[in-house]
Amino acid sequence: MASALTKSLLRIPVPLFGTAASAVSLGTRKAMAIPRYALWALPGAAGAMWFIWPAVGDDFKISIGLLPDPEAEADAPAAAAAPAVELSEEAQAKVDNAYKSEDQIVEEKMSDDDKAILASTAKGDFSVLDNDWDQFMEKSIKPGEDDDDDDEDDEDDDEDEDDEDE
Repeated sequence: MASALTKSLLRIPVPLFGTAASAVSLGTRKAMAIPRYALWALPGAAGAMWFIWPAVGDDFKISIGLLPDPEAEADAPAAAAAPAVELSEEAQAKVDNAYKSEDQIVEEKMSDDDKAILASTAKGDFSVLDNDWDQFMEKSIKPGEDDDDDDEDDEDDDEDEDDEDE
């Protein structure tokens, strides 16, 4: 009766193999080849953990002792607290302003007029600078002085140096 039961079980259809008998025979042939691949067990496990480890929850990692327990650390006394450090006023000011950009520090030192100009230019209104531009234009233009003369003198000096090199 056992052989009749085994024969009937081996005739059960199995997808891709046809019957259970063909699946069992293929499985036994593949199982005989396992010792050849035993050396690949460690690299295979490491590769599998490479993908599986990020999906493992922190609770499991804490339970097997790979991560410290944050609740136990919270309960531990803060005996190893660092002593307070006394800083000079200059050093304390530097520490207080360390996170600020230079623009923020400069903006704090600006006068109210400069802040108003900055606010209006941020809105796109440059009319407050018209007087400054006019004054700059008057100071920069001196009638009778020609800047091209300086450039020509520089070119002449360069030509003289080139002639000396030859």
